[in-house]
Amino acid sequence: MSSDTIADIITSIRNADMYRKSVVRVASTNISQSIVKILLREGFIENVRKHRENNKDFWF
Repeated sequence: MSSDTIADIITSIRNADMYRKSVVRVASTNISQSIVKILLREGFIENVRKHRENNKDFWF
């Protein structure tokens, strides 16, 4: 079974927008970091911060 990281990130953001959530939590990987930077630069997201929880990094 494979995972589509790009689709997962976009779906998380879209779902949060539909439910008027202001925070989306995405696992921090090299690909997610690149996607987050692009979305931030293009104005699709307003701000980002990296958070460590139980030795795992996440983007908020």
